[in-house]
Amino acid sequence: MADADSLLEQVSALHRRTLAILGNAEVEGEHKLALAAIREARSNLELLGRLMGELKQETVINVLILPDYIAARSALVAALAPFPDARHAVVEALATAEGGRNNGQRGE
Repeated sequence: MADADSLLEQVSALHRRTLAILGNAEVEGEHKLALAAIREARSNLELLGRLMGELKQETVINVLILPDYIAARSALVAALAPFPDARHAVVEALATAEGGRNNGQRGE
C-alpha cells in the first residue's frame, strides 16, 4: 500500500502546484493559462477521485443506438404495417420502454 500512498501524495502535490499556477495566472490576467490550469485541475481531481475510490468508472452501452437494434425495431414496425392498431400499440410500448423516445420511428 506504500506505492498507492506515494502515488496519492504525488498526485496531491501535483494538484497543489496546478492550483498555484491557476492562482498566478488569474492574478496576471493570463486567461489561456488559467483555462489550461483549470483543465489540469479537473483532470487531477478525477485522478484523485479514482485513486481514492470515490469515482467509479462504468461502461454504459446504449442499445437504442446500435444498428442491429434499430434494424430489428424498424423491421418489427414495418411488419405490423397491415395491422395499424397492433403497430400503434407496439410503437407506443417501444417508446415507453425506450424512455419515451421513439428512435425516429413514426407511430402512425
